[in-house]
Amino acid sequence: MDVPYDTQIMNKNSFLFIFVSLALSACSMGAANTNVVVNTTAPVNTAVEPEGNIMSAAGQPQSVAAEALVADLYKQHDAKKSPFFQTKNRALVDKYFTKGTADLIWKDATSSQGEVGALDGDPLYAAQDMEIKNFAVGKADVKGEAATVPVNFTNYGQKVTITFKLTMVGTAWKIDDIIWPEGTSMVKVIKDNYANADKQPAAAGAFDGKFQVGDTTCTVRPSKLAYEVHWAKGSGVEMFFFKDGYTFESSSDKGGPNRFEFDDESYNTGVFYRADGKEFPVKRVK
Repeated sequence: MDVPYDTQIMNKNSFLFIFVSLALSACSMGAANTNVVVNTTAPVNTAVEPEGNIMSAAGQPQSVAAEALVADLYKQHDAKKSPFFQTKNRALVDKYFTKGTADLIWKDATSSQGEVGALDGDPLYAAQDMEIKNFAVGKADVKGEAATVPVNFTNYGQKVTITFKLTMVGTAWKIDDIIWPEGTSMVKVIKDNYANADKQPAAAGAFDGKFQVGDTTCTVRPSKLAYEVHWAKGSGVEMFFFKDGYTFESSSDKGGPNRFEFDDESYNTGVFYRADGKEFPVKRVK
């Protein structure tokens, strides 16, 4: 039977309508599926990282950045580009040290006027004479905005450990102090040197030479307004300063200062008072 022309047009329109509806429905389902995929991905963590996170501004772990600063200081120092003992480039000192410590280092260098200042030995090796072997920068111990970095080596066969104390300044580590063997602090040595600048040692030069202290010995060398004490049993240098009368006290802040008290101006006999309270007889060794 022939279908009327109008009916054919209607059927065609109905078919077209159904086709378009199905297509739109499929698109809608696809969009819905896309939303499902997005919604099931892991959420983005928008929380702000706490201060002092383990990464430095350069993208390094903070411990690595602290170790790198100390290693670079030794590299430049050994290449004769040290921030110590120079009076022309203050920025070089500020590159490695906090402002307060940099001020002290700069003052010691510029006020010495070519003479020996408070730092009359090598501050990075705690000695005047060096034969360095087995050098290694140790692992940094980071606690918030503070860190310590040990440096180990042998000097003339003696094991030495020097500890660097660092602090975070802005986004960079800076060295705040250097702790030498026996607990002597570089910062304290420089401060004490200038704090005692108005004091004149009694009988200058008399407190020098070799002394028997209990069952060990030490060698004393005058150093401007201070005295270097090199112990036979130990490494590094302990700095002593004239206090009063015939007394010389160390700059060490490790448990308190050590002290020589002599009987008279000859500086031949006396008593050594150790920071832990023990006493030892002292006599000059000829």
